Amino acid sequence: MIAVCTECIERNFSKSNFLIKLYGLYYRNIVKNEVKLAGIRSCDRILCIGGGPIPSTAIEMARQTDACVHVIDMDGTAVVCARDVIKKLGLAHKITVEQARGEEVDISPYNVIHVALQVRPKEAVLRHIWNNCKLGARIIVRMPKKGLRSFYSNVTDAFIERNSDYVSFDSSGLCANTMDKTLLMVKA
Repeated sequence: MIAVCTECIERNFSKSNFLIKLYGLYYRNIVKNEVKLAGIRSCDRILCIGGGPIPSTAIEMARQTDACVHVIDMDGTAVVCARDVIKKLGLAHKITVEQARGEEVDISPYNVIHVALQVRPKEAVLRHIWNNCKLGARIIVRMPKKGLRSFYSNVTDAFIERNSDYVSFDSSGLCANTMDKTLLMVKA
């Protein structure tokens, strides 16, 4: 339900530059904290899984780090909309958007992978990333608040426990209504 509402809002907002910028304000500090947490720099190759019609996370990552960002989403309509938004904002030289599934995409070119809150099936996507990413890769996963977990695809406690040597959490600076914390995994 939340994911459907978010997508509907993004589709409607994507028609207006003002609303795109207004919507992006929600993500600015969230991404700022994620950039700091994962130590993202301009030389990093970033993949954002789950961009939606307005890929605000990718937009903020490109703006805040000057890195090139590749966005994927499994919804073809969202991809078309996101490409239009990126073009409107003049960021086509920094951000590319393609239709793909997170549990199938080639992870090898990237050293930073961001997994959006609405991504599903989240644990299958995360397993695919973990099994195929290179050493030193940083994986950022947005985790829903406890009371909202039933509305999202989630990562099980067993997965986190199995990989606990590579996992850290951060909830500093989160003022998001839907997120509890950010999970960071670094493949060593």
